[in-house]
Amino acid sequence: MTKRSLWRLIFTTLICAACAYFFVPTSKIRLGLDLKGGVHFELEVQGNEALEADLRDTRDKLLDRLHEKGFPDVTARVDGMALKVDGIPAERQAEAQKIIATFGGYDLAFTGDSVNLTQKGTYQRSLKDDANKRALQIIENRINQFGVAEPEITATGAEGNRIVVELPGVGDAERERIKGLLTTPGRLEQRLLAKQDTTQGRGWPTREVALSHFGGQLPPGTELLPLPLSERDARREGKEFKAPQQGQPEQIRSWVLVEEKVYVDGADITKADPRVNDQTDQYEINYVLNHKGADAFYALSGVASEENRQIAVVLDRKIVSVLWCKEKIPGGSVRVTGQFSKEEAEDFALKLKSGAMRASMKFLEERAMGPSLGADSIHSGVRGALIGFLTIIVFMVLYYKWSGVNAIVALSVNLVVMLGLMGSFHAVITLPGIAGFALTIGMAVDANILIFERIREELGNGKSVAGAIQTGFDRVFWTIVDSHVTQLVAAILLFIFGTGPVKGFAVTLTVGVTASLFTSIYISRFIYDWILERHPGTKNLSI
Repeated sequence: MTKRSLWRLIFTTLICAACAYFFVPTSKIRLGLDLKGGVHFELEVQGNEALEADLRDTRDKLLDRLHEKGFPDVTARVDGMALKVDGIPAERQAEAQKIIATFGGYDLAFTGDSVNLTQKGTYQRSLKDDANKRALQIIENRINQFGVAEPEITATGAEGNRIVVELPGVGDAERERIKGLLTTPGRLEQRLLAKQDTTQGRGWPTREVALSHFGGQLPPGTELLPLPLSERDARREGKEFKAPQQGQPEQIRSWVLVEEKVYVDGADITKADPRVNDQTDQYEINYVLNHKGADAFYALSGVASEENRQIAVVLDRKIVSVLWCKEKIPGGSVRVTGQFSKEEAEDFALKLKSGAMRASMKFLEERAMGPSLGADSIHSGVRGALIGFLTIIVFMVLYYKWSGVNAIVALSVNLVVMLGLMGSFHAVITLPGIAGFALTIGMAVDANILIFERIREELGNGKSVAGAIQTGFDRVFWTIVDSHVTQLVAAILLFIFGTGPVKGFAVTLTVGVTASLFTSIYISRFIYDWILERHPGTKNLSI
């Protein structure tokens, strides 16, 4: 064996060994949802909620700015999809307009002592895009922290507002809990109970009772938020408790009047953990705020302690805890107590750690698949691929004789390279992916057939064995490259625009085309060159 052939043999062996490393043992191979079983969710970001959240944030910031600049009587409220600011003196409208104009993205319209702020179209699109990207990132964070192995999370839809979540190996017991993590925004707020609330945080039994207490109109700058009924509260108060079913609203214990102004939100949280209180033996949540949040909470606790008022901890516009505060609290470390179960406390902390979405998610589709169907699919797919592989072996040996063995060796190397590439890229094998394997086997041997037929033609024209092999490979080279590149472009387009099974097929097709191009040209040529080195004066070629 020449030095050149020896290096080619070493290179080929190293390639095969490296590829085998990524899929041996076969437990390294990742199976898709249709093979391993699990759940498939398709969700849609509710973009209008992001617009409403921005209106509320702008209202709070704008009021603070106007009060700082000497507009103490100004009030602001969200009116539909607009923000209405009242109480601006006519002689100071120009000054107020300069202040309000610093909040970009809004169109202003003055009417008397009021001004309406409406979001511009471009600003609304940017808010929705940001909500879509944040939702995708937060869902990934929550699923990863929950501990689901090898999830597939992708954004789809013309506006990028749909998210497909595939979770292999997730059973019915975990499914409902994960659904709750996916659909709730996880937006934490800390507010003050309204001064007008004379119930000491206990609230009113219904919204109607609360509204009638205030004569049908809530005090300016306040709103009613629900306090859900927990199982422990129901037992203590002698009420019947029904666990909320999917799509059903929670039982409401009371409606509490709180100020609209948000002092601290979840964006300022840096760490959150569930813990068991040693004294009460109940779960609570401890979280730490960044510097900005710590300063805001210090100011909030100062107002609460000086005015003997309570702080409402609000999660996704539902009150989870009402706290008394006797003095200012520095440091930014907060403890939330309540009637939390172990799972509720863990999920609460997980939502805080993963960040808050700007909008909630709506379920569009949900599918569950058991692993037994996946096992049947694997057996059927593998059996079909093996039958196809064996059929090709028999045909190549019968039709091309010993040259057919060349193609079989190249085909075997092709399979090893394919599996190695799939493993190295952490690609997921799906049922369509197995079909892609079978298809690429046929495409790989097709390249060898082109080469063999060209060699036969050159031998028929009277060329020597070495010359026929050289000419056959040279003249077929660009034909093979052209056909493989065309297939590769089609596979890439399927991957970009496809979802789920289509994308799984595209991944396998892409890997198969790449491996086939390498083995049909490099491996087959190496085998012929090695044979010619061992038999330099050969006059006949078994083909």
